[in-house]
Amino acid sequence: MRIPVRVSPAGLALAALFLCLLAVAAGLRFYDLPESSVSHDEAVAANISSGALSEVIPGTRNSNSAPILYPLALWAVQKVESTAFSVRFLPAAASVLTVAVMLFFLPRLGVSRWVAFPAALLATLSVAAIEHAQDAREYSIDALLAALMIAGLLWYLRDGRKALLCLSLFLAPLLQYGLVLFGGAVMGAAVLLTPPPPPRLLRRRNGTYT
Repeated sequence: MRIPVRVSPAGLALAALFLCLLAVAAGLRFYDLPESSVSHDEAVAANISSGALSEVIPGTRNSNSAPILYPLALWAVQKVESTAFSVRFLPAAASVLTVAVMLFFLPRLGVSRWVAFPAALLATLSVAAIEHAQDAREYSIDALLAALMIAGLLWYLRDGRKALLCLSLFLAPLLQYGLVLFGGAVMGAAVLLTPPPPPRLLRRRNGTYT
């Protein structure tokens, strides 16, 4: 038997507001994405990630400040299509996902919606965030991973679940060296703050459950 789920009008209005903000974020990031010319730094990143895979790894080590994860992702994208839009697609999509994490994921982990919404609004309208989202480099993906690291920390502290926290901490040094410092702060918070104890199994003793 299905239990009917009731959604209040206020909840529907809030969800509609969140979706509208997400649509605005996507519009600001994908509008005119393939039209502007590729900058020198974008061209360097794209050229390092072109050619054979055996050339990408030493090229990244010798000519790029970013670790290996983003150059490999950019290499895979260029195997499908090598245009201004394709090399900028991953940063633009990551920037939209960052706003989505703020709007829909963080509130489920205990962050007040009245805190999450202004943060997402600032991220949506930030000129720097929009510029990085239209740049064929890894900075927008860094912001997404940082948001996921915060979400992983909150999830661990609320429910004791470690999967997202461990995955984000593992990916941090592979994406951006600067995220290692942020990851250290996240690990410090995870150590200093106490997560809840794991759920106890019910055991029957003398006719009662403990």
